[in-house]
Amino acid sequence: MATNVTEPKQTEPTASLENKDVSSTNTTVSSEILETTEDSHVDEGPHMVHLRQALHKTIKKCIGAARYTRFAKSYKFAHQKKPQALKSIVKQFSENLQSEIEKELELMITEENLVPLFNELDQQIKDAPPKSDTPAWRPSGNPERDITSHIMQAKLKEKERLQYLLKQVEDENVKLHEALLTRKQHLLKTQQEITDKLNMFEQAAEDCDKIPGTEIRQLLSNLGHNASD
Repeated sequence: MATNVTEPKQTEPTASLENKDVSSTNTTVSSEILETTEDSHVDEGPHMVHLRQALHKTIKKCIGAARYTRFAKSYKFAHQKKPQALKSIVKQFSENLQSEIEKELELMITEENLVPLFNELDQQIKDAPPKSDTPAWRPSGNPERDITSHIMQAKLKEKERLQYLLKQVEDENVKLHEALLTRKQHLLKTQQEITDKLNMFEQAAEDCDKIPGTEIRQLLSNLGHNASD
């Protein structure tokens, strides 16, 4: 009689074992990141928190693009024969990729010293003087009203500039008026002095006309004799 010999089946690495290995790797990486963060722990301000949130969302969006359907199209043979194994590989790939990206980003944040820089930015914003009372422009949803408000702000600034220029011109006009008034007073004073001199000369001429010619000639003759003596 022929003896049936059953060959032992070769056991393939199961997805569960692979998942355990990846999980342990991710746990190790995460623990290393946590240890590094705890060793150099610095209280993070709001800007740094916002940055981490934005990076986290970006990573999630990028990792989300690695869907199973994309791998199934590229590896049809694995999808048809071992779909569960392929799904496990895709999951491990996504987890490892996310872990590596987070590790690199944490390293970049540490090397670039971003936490103290963002904290300094928060402090400068906190210490900055308060804004002016002029309300900032905000859109209302009505384009016509928004453009009117925007133009109004520009016109108000232009009005302030023109008022400043007008005040400068008015101040200059006041100075010129005062200088003109002073000069006018000086001219009036000089004119009065000239008038007084002319009146004096006219009076002297009238007095000379009243003296007889013989007396004038006699007076001139006497003056000539006195000069010769």
